[in-house]
Amino acid sequence: MVRTALSVCALLLVPSAAVAADLQLPPEVHGTYAPGADCTRQPRVVVGPMGVGVETPAGARGSLPIMVSYTFIGGARYSGIQVWALVKHGGKNRWGDDNTPVILTFNAGEKPGVLSAERENSGNERPVVLDGPLSSVVQQSVFRRCKK
Repeated sequence: MVRTALSVCALLLVPSAAVAADLQLPPEVHGTYAPGADCTRQPRVVVGPMGVGVETPAGARGSLPIMVSYTFIGGARYSGIQVWALVKHGGKNRWGDDNTPVILTFNAGEKPGVLSAERENSGNERPVVLDGPLSSVVQQSVFRRCKK
């Protein structure tokens, strides 16, 4: 009986650990973001169940590798609506972690439908060179979700 209970507990812990390690962007931030909410303009950031993609004059990139955070600022005390997607790009840093040179902030400034894109402060490390599409998104910096 005890062995069965321990086995059940172990099985319950594995799925929750896997889910915690692989956060997804919430459906509330899904949509297409463009300068001034004008989806005829580029660059555009497209967010959906399959991930984050960008469409720019310099080219398109789909399913960017991201790391999602619900508490990037403020830690466990943060209770706002902002959600962060750190774009993994350019290999590993000197500590062996993924480089995340671009930060996408959904509901930026606690405003629903606003997306900001910025370079991560790399401190003393040499900045990661961005490809054309990511560079275009960072240069635009502020996007608004297009109306459906």
